[in-house]
Amino acid sequence: MPVSAELQRGLLDLVYFTWLHNAEALAYFAGCVITLGLQFIKPRRLYLLFFVGFLVLLIEFEYVKHIVEPLQQQTLQTVLQQGASGVRFQKLTDIFLEKLIPLTLYIIGWGSIFFGIVRIGTGTDRKTVG
Repeated sequence: MPVSAELQRGLLDLVYFTWLHNAEALAYFAGCVITLGLQFIKPRRLYLLFFVGFLVLLIEFEYVKHIVEPLQQQTLQTVLQQGASGVRFQKLTDIFLEKLIPLTLYIIGWGSIFFGIVRIGTGTDRKTVG
């Protein structure tokens, strides 16, 4: 059964825009899978550092993209149930959920990867785990 040109175009657009939306997450996921596979083949602290780094970066990406806004709304609705004006609480919530948590996850993720690269450069990762 032949596929119409519009359907082909729509499917290509679907794949392309799905890729655009998730390219960073897919890269972090691939990093997790590769380093976890290497960890199973030959356990090393280096692979564990890379795995933790990619996993935290994947969590940070998903947190910023999908979790922070509903979590922020839920927190504000729960605390300010009676319509009270909590401008100060709202600002603190914004800073904590939108700035502090993503920044912390970002620093932990890239810091772990950077620390692993430094361990490679200094030659301190010769030992296997276990």
